[in-house]
Amino acid sequence: MDISAFYTITNWNIIFIIIVGCSLLSFTVFIERLIQLRKSEINTNEFIINMRKTIMEGNIVEAIGICEAMKGTIANIIKAGLIKHNRSKEQIENAMEISGLIEIAALEKNAKLLSIIAYIAPLIGLLGTVLGFIQAFSEMRMSGLVDISATRIGEAMEYALVTTAAGLAVAIPSIIAYNYLVSRIEGFILEIQTTSSEIIDLLTDREEKFHY
Repeated sequence: MDISAFYTITNWNIIFIIIVGCSLLSFTVFIERLIQLRKSEINTNEFIINMRKTIMEGNIVEAIGICEAMKGTIANIIKAGLIKHNRSKEQIENAMEISGLIEIAALEKNAKLLSIIAYIAPLIGLLGTVLGFIQAFSEMRMSGLVDISATRIGEAMEYALVTTAAGLAVAIPSIIAYNYLVSRIEGFILEIQTTSSEIIDLLTDREEKFHY
């Protein structure tokens, strides 16, 4: 094996290792995010019913205890508002908004990596394709038209196309996984907004009745 062939094979191995690494990272991030989203979910309907009952009865401490027991993204945000229950509506909203930003950031953590992998994996595969074509044309140039080795040129072309296919094989599932996570997070955000709005109304109505 000549030195140029050795370097070419080494380059291809590095490219395949990078693509496999991207694949493993993408899979790991997706599974980790799924587990985290699962942990963050609660039974929203049951939660709202319990909150409505305890808040209207004036049991704010009990309501906070329910949030702590249920945990989850929405429960944490509502807890932040309940702690400020005797403040103005704007202060309650601000407390929930700040808590919401923190919780949403936790949900989105690492998800962007899937988008990055989906973008760079085809480029890495394309780099392998370019190297393969360079090797093929190099074989043609050094061998001349008479002694061209069809086998070696075919191998170079095969590796070139395989790297592109490998890059796409990683990118396609990654972008699907990313969009799935984004849709789940958007669903969470909608739930957060509707639930927070209802709890704020309950708290402010209760305070108005109390002062009245």
